[in-house]
Amino acid sequence: MRSKGLIYTTLIATTIVWGGSFVAIKQALHYLSPVELLVMRFGPAALAFALLLHWRQRAALAKLLRAEWRSLCLMGLLGVIIYHLALNTGQQLIPAGTASLVMALNPAFTFLLSVMLLRERATWMQLLGLGVAFVGLFIIVRFASGNQTDFNYLRGVLITLIAPISWAAYTVISRPLAARYPPLAVTGLGTILGALPILVTARPSLVHGLAVMPWDGWASIAFLSLLATVGGVTAWVMALEHLEASRVGVFIYLVPLWAALLSQLLLDEPLTLSLLVGAVVIIGGVMMVHR
Repeated sequence: MRSKGLIYTTLIATTIVWGGSFVAIKQALHYLSPVELLVMRFGPAALAFALLLHWRQRAALAKLLRAEWRSLCLMGLLGVIIYHLALNTGQQLIPAGTASLVMALNPAFTFLLSVMLLRERATWMQLLGLGVAFVGLFIIVRFASGNQTDFNYLRGVLITLIAPISWAAYTVISRPLAARYPPLAVTGLGTILGALPILVTARPSLVHGLAVMPWDGWASIAFLSLLATVGGVTAWVMALEHLEASRVGVFIYLVPLWAALLSQLLLDEPLTLSLLVGAVVIIGGVMMVHR
């Protein structure tokens, strides 16, 4: 990845894959429960990360695991179990495009936790952006469902909201580790440690369900596990090795846009005016926070 053009192309492709992951989750949930999808996504992902780390980061693994196992286990709990269980459960109740916009609040929550826990300084522009982002969330919750009293929609948004909060905590914990150790080793080990307790939840009924699951369910699982989780994370970390974090970070704003477009094309989800307005307000607010 020496050419900047190739790096930018890879980043755009990664955002398309991550945007498509919301569609894949929605499709996989037709055949699997949220917990079963967690097992099927992170079982193969953990194995792939183990092989990748053994190949690329073998020297750093023992030292990292011995010194930071508590933080890595907490990362696995927050970034794998809580995050994806909340996202999977929430997407049973709300459209994929809406879920992606809720997830777009992640940088705002990361900023908020950094100020509260790490005593980072906040500018008036960032505080204003935080308020704007939450106004966008209010627009989506209040108007985007097209039904003012849709309790299931509200419940789905609130459950999904746990995911960006959890990921913000994951980010705050992983940031100092990624400064001292190879970021791919930190992310990969956190994923493996988060996946191990998930695998214990597998039941015989899952095997029976997999035996009759059609091809689109299997395609969704493969997409989520190998492309979105292992491939996307690896590409993102490699881009960070060649570009400043601020340049890489701006690409994340493309994810909800791809998710909304793909969910409309592949799932026939409506793009309402309220949803579009909420999207613009959220992304605008988050960009102010990011600055």
